[in-house]
Amino acid sequence: MKRKIRKISKVVSIAASEERRFSEQAGRSQRALNQQMERLKELNAYRRGYNSKSPVAAGMNSAHWKDYQTFIHRLDQATRTQQQVIRECEQNLEMHRRRWMVKRQKLESLERVLEKCHQREAVYASRLEQKQLDDLPGRQVSIVKSGNN
Repeated sequence: MKRKIRKISKVVSIAASEERRFSEQAGRSQRALNQQMERLKELNAYRRGYNSKSPVAAGMNSAHWKDYQTFIHRLDQATRTQQQVIRECEQNLEMHRRRWMVKRQKLESLERVLEKCHQREAVYASRLEQKQLDDLPGRQVSIVKSGNN
């Protein structure tokens, strides 16, 4: 029984290591998503700030107006690109989370198997001890009888 427990413990240890690795990978994906979302916030804030300084109110000539429109268009394109990057990060995170959850469930199952083995071992040890205690009075009687002869 103890041999079986050692083998299962090794498997649990390997599974725990894999689960930890997949968990860390999901954590890195979450941090990457957070960074990309922060970049999108910065782009949106920059665009709002730039829009608040409307060149129309300042009486800008047509060449400057065209440059302004081109710049706004580039900001909008950068925002759309960043939104696509965020969607890809979200998909990546979801994939890593699913893979981690599979590993987590496997680890939990193996831990339950190991726990049951430990319980069986404890029951076996308890029964063995009880049997030895039950046999003890019989031995003492036979020792006393053989000593009197």
